[in-house]
Amino acid sequence: MMISGVVVETLPGRVGAVASRLVQVDGIEINGTDGVQKLSTIWKSRDGRTMEKLAETLLKADQDILGIYPTFIGKE
Repeated sequence: MMISGVVVETLPGRVGAVASRLVQVDGIEINGTDGVQKLSTIWKSRDGRTMEKLAETLLKADQDILGIYPTFIGKE
């Protein structure tokens, strides 16, 4: 199992809406927020490619997400 710390940057003021959608995605946990534009998250998946595809999909599908930035990646 791969685990990654990821900062998700949103449009200003849209962090709550994005957080509400992300908690519905299997393998994503919200750890914190600055309350305006950034979310601290933990992603878990079977491999790194799955995480990469999820990031690509979220960036394309959610207009409120500006960027997805991994901070660490490891194996659980």
